[in-house]
Amino acid sequence: MGPSCDRAGEIAPLEIAARERYPLGAVPPSEVITTDRILGVLEGSYAADLARRATEELRAMRSECGALETSVSYSRRLAQARTEILTAEQTRRAQGGSLSELIERLPSILAGGGERADAANTRHAEPDEAIVDLVWPDGRQHLLEDDSLANLPTISDSDLAETITALRDFEHDLSHYRRSLHGVIDAIEHEIATRAAADA
Repeated sequence: MGPSCDRAGEIAPLEIAARERYPLGAVPPSEVITTDRILGVLEGSYAADLARRATEELRAMRSECGALETSVSYSRRLAQARTEILTAEQTRRAQGGSLSELIERLPSILAGGGERADAANTRHAEPDEAIVDLVWPDGRQHLLEDDSLANLPTISDSDLAETITALRDFEHDLSHYRRSLHGVIDAIEHEIATRAAADA
């Protein structure tokens, strides 16, 4: 049986907080892809011989990588927010306290945990870049879409711990993909900037 209407009203802020922690101003996903596309971009051949590629091709590559990086970053941030909320619930169960108290603590919980990207290293998609909906081979995207926050009081301690572990592992992998995409984007942007400087 699902939570009562009153309890559902209490739980709603948990899901909202997870979605709003890092507002990116992103449009809804315009296409669905698998992680094969990310792996293809990260292969050495994708960014090889950039000097031989046409400038328009380089710009298209930058746009593609930017869209992927933005989507990976968005998923990573959702994973962070969910991990922090579920970890706070785990602590609440161990130390005592009410669900309403947990909700009241949400701003400090979300402000104080997780790895932060400073403004200089945060990348944003250009206005004409699509935001893609990533689908993982093992279906891990469900960790960001399931009803664990809505059903928080009914989740068993073991399931809660298992979900936290899965989210942390997912965030670790997303962080790896994100850093790797940054490397590809940097190489492409360097080539574009070099050409612009030569033409100036």
